[in-house]
Amino acid sequence: MGTDTLDLEAKAFDDQIVERVKNGHIPDLRYVQPCDYFYNNSWRRPYYVKMDYGEIFQLIHSAIQKNIGKADARVLEVGCGPGFMTLELARAGYDVVGLDLSPQCIDVARKFAAGRPDSDHPINLHYSVGDFFSNEDVKGKFDAIVFVGALHHFPDQKQVMDRCLALLSDNGIVLAHEPTRDRVERKNAAIFTLIKSILATAGIYFQDVPEFGDTAAIDRVVTTVETKMKYETEDGNQLQSVNDNAAGFSVMINALRGSFTELNFQDRYSFYHELIGGLRSSEEQNEKLANCIRLFDKYLCESGIISPTEFFFAGKKKI
Repeated sequence: MGTDTLDLEAKAFDDQIVERVKNGHIPDLRYVQPCDYFYNNSWRRPYYVKMDYGEIFQLIHSAIQKNIGKADARVLEVGCGPGFMTLELARAGYDVVGLDLSPQCIDVARKFAAGRPDSDHPINLHYSVGDFFSNEDVKGKFDAIVFVGALHHFPDQKQVMDRCLALLSDNGIVLAHEPTRDRVERKNAAIFTLIKSILATAGIYFQDVPEFGDTAAIDRVVTTVETKMKYETEDGNQLQSVNDNAAGFSVMINALRGSFTELNFQDRYSFYHELIGGLRSSEEQNEKLANCIRLFDKYLCESGIISPTEFFFAGKKKI
């Protein structure tokens, strides 16, 4: 990635985290608080965060325990953002380095890590700002390299894999939990639209009931929903940042499998993350609905009714 592109990527996430924290966001899996600034996001309520990011943490933690077996394994998270995953990994006893392009994200990560260690032992956690390919703080050998929603921002996946191989110990592993929005299909958008419309009609969703006079109106709404699920604007530009969706599913998975022996692969969910934050019933009912939606999302993906749009991969370095 060129310098200009890296600067644009950093600025997108700088602006986002500054606005979020200013409005009460706490990027900490243990200390997260209700935050109504988020109108449709897992970070709106702690039980959504536990359901979403807590599950991802458990996948990563279990993979390190199973395949490394060192209580103090050295772990690098690439694209760590405001540090909620690195902090939780450090609390688990690992020696963790968090790297991100965004100076503001790293500043937030450092502040929250310093203020809420919440561990029976001193945590070993270090943060650095910079590019994965040239940052001088990222040195030595790691037992695990982690990507959570960051790998798909790299257009040159072979370059990423080569860098990982150079940084990993002989028995090292790579762990990736990534969205694959290029796998969003029209049937995904149609079912997503149906669920949202039912919730809105019942008066328990943040949006109003769509105006459906005929099937042509439904088709227009589904088209709009499909575009949003792909995190694209109507003219095809990236919604979140300049390099969002730089690599799709086949490019990422082929690169991972080409450089690492697969230990675990899971197709995960399609849309529940994009839906549960918009629930507007009682807190107890919201949690029950969110669990139900997540379970049906999983069922629909496993049954082949809709296409999964995220995956988890664990792979061991090929020697």
